[in-house]
Amino acid sequence: MAKVTGPLMSLTGSGQVGKTIVFSRWKGQAYVRQLVIPANPQSADQGDNRMIVGGLGRAASAVKATSDYEGQMIALNKIPSGQSKQSALVSYIKNHYCMTPTDYEEEATEYAAHTAKADFDAGAVDAGLTDFDIEYKGTTTAFAAGLQLYLIAKTALAYGFTGTPYTTALASWTATEIDAMVADFAAAV
Repeated sequence: MAKVTGPLMSLTGSGQVGKTIVFSRWKGQAYVRQLVIPANPQSADQGDNRMIVGGLGRAASAVKATSDYEGQMIALNKIPSGQSKQSALVSYIKNHYCMTPTDYEEEATEYAAHTAKADFDAGAVDAGLTDFDIEYKGTTTAFAAGLQLYLIAKTALAYGFTGTPYTTALASWTATEIDAMVADFAAAV
């Protein structure tokens, strides 16, 4: 319920009236505006976007600050000014591998066909990753934890990381390479 003095002239006031107008102040000036209730569409397109960005955020969070993985990102100048390691990873993967739901599905298919899929799944558990899904998405595939790890590995190779395991082609990765990358996620002590 709004409290007003001098209604409609809005000499002073705060709150809403009848779910139609809102009285408020901004920089010391009183004003009245229409009440706007933001939409939260749960469309298939919105679900796809939320699932992709949410899954990528979870994947990037596995890479700890001061880790060897982050160190290579810094050394290769892969974290743009004003961005965090996490936002840089999410942006890169979204813009290069998961631009559309179709692109995402192609990555999921590529990951599912990898000979070390079970090892990526096990490595994801070791990295603390979990599957991520949005109920109202339009795609058929949930964002599996192993797929999150797979995309982080794919990004490391695209960035040009050096040393073990990054000198091995992704198609040839086994549990050995996956475990080495997951070890690189740990924060330096």
